[in-house]
Amino acid sequence: MKRGLLLLALGAFTGSAFGAPLNNTLFLHHFDGPIGSGADTADYANGDPTEQIPSPIGHGGEIVSSPAKFGTGSLYRTDSVSIGGRVEYQTANNYNPNLGTIEMWVNSATLTTSTGFDGLWGTNTGSGNTDVRMYIYSVGGVRTLGAYQLNGGGAFWEEEQAIPAALLTDNEWHHVAWAFDTANGKAATWWDGQLLRNTPDAGTISSRTTFNNTLFHIGENQNGSAPFPGYIDEFRISDNVRYDTTQSFTPPTGPFAVPEPASLSLLAGAGLLMIRRRRA
Repeated sequence: MKRGLLLLALGAFTGSAFGAPLNNTLFLHHFDGPIGSGADTADYANGDPTEQIPSPIGHGGEIVSSPAKFGTGSLYRTDSVSIGGRVEYQTANNYNPNLGTIEMWVNSATLTTSTGFDGLWGTNTGSGNTDVRMYIYSVGGVRTLGAYQLNGGGAFWEEEQAIPAALLTDNEWHHVAWAFDTANGKAATWWDGQLLRNTPDAGTISSRTTFNNTLFHIGENQNGSAPFPGYIDEFRISDNVRYDTTQSFTPPTGPFAVPEPASLSLLAGAGLLMIRRRRA
């Protein structure tokens, strides 16, 4: 019994005892790589902190030193083909289409400008039963945050809500999050921690019965569509609903960690307790 507990504790420190992701994190990108380099190496992906993700198709995004929300750099995306490009990563084990939280920090000089679609995240197809996307959109001069997902039967649901003007500031970092749990019919979007919407304005939240995407995109809708003209930092995909879908929350105050410091403290305390009991 003691050996089993020890193995379980060690598994929590190193990854997991049974292959589960650390702290429910599936994919994590700090964008703190060498300045001027392509953004093709994720910090934590597929459960492997050293995994090299295939290089993006096209030019790809570029890591820049300023501005940065946390760390030493951020991902630069622009609608100029000569500078920007798609930034793609594999979906296998990095994304659960039925349960998760997708969040990031964004910074743009055009947040208050009516520019149509600005894609934040999306899967690699733009039609059929595989379309999933998270975006900022202009409707009548009002900027909204939206999340859209088709299920395997062709039906879809969408959440779209105006971003409060007081929270919509150009050239500043904003935390953006979307959580979904199709088994329980829950979903929500937040801007700077403020709950925008937790009921779909189109369709019914339902499970993804078909999913054949092999890639997802950071900084655009899909396949080069609607690139986000700005910077992205601290991008994370989780396989749980990290925030209460009925409430607002305080955005993170530091870079994401795998595992998070609080979890490490709890695990360390449990490890010390087991050692003391064994000595006793």
